[in-house]
Amino acid sequence: MKKTNVLKAIFVASLDKKVTPARLSQALDVSELELEKGLGSLKKEGLVRTGGTGVRLTPKGRQKLRVVFIGGTFEVIHPGHLYTIQEAKKLGDVLVVVVARDATVRRMKKREPLAPEERRVEVVGAIKPVDVAILGSETNIYDTLERVRPDVVSFGCYHYHREQEVQREAKKRGIELSVVRLGSLDPSLKTSKILAQLGS
Repeated sequence: MKKTNVLKAIFVASLDKKVTPARLSQALDVSELELEKGLGSLKKEGLVRTGGTGVRLTPKGRQKLRVVFIGGTFEVIHPGHLYTIQEAKKLGDVLVVVVARDATVRRMKKREPLAPEERRVEVVGAIKPVDVAILGSETNIYDTLERVRPDVVSFGCYHYHREQEVQREAKKRGIELSVVRLGSLDPSLKTSKILAQLGS
């Protein structure tokens, strides 16, 4: 059992629910006995804590992971999305993909989402390089940044957020991160262009 895999599994599970040994052994596909031995070793190194609150990373354990955060509406998954996800994954150990809520799609695009948020997060979570897909906040990106506390925020070339603004706002919330703007596989690979072509 690789140390990084255990730390990743704890981090990913902690975004959603309390992390229990049973849940971790299932996520890692190991026996609870094998997991217990692995966690004992990580505890000795000061990387995890176990107890009544379940299993969690210590600050030292969290520093062993480089967490990358990307987001989008992901209404029509196309090769441009796959390229962005693959490039973002290269930037760290854990890739967290944040899927925009239905309310956010309505506000930004002035129309109904093409698929409901539950379906979109399920599809994105099934893409191989994605370690975990979560639904974003209905208010702003910064609530979700506080929840994930990533090391890197990665934006696709068409993403409307400004890098300096995101860094500044994250810093106000005690989050030190870098922002990376990714290139494009093909400028024509954009959901709005695909929809326009389908409508014509």
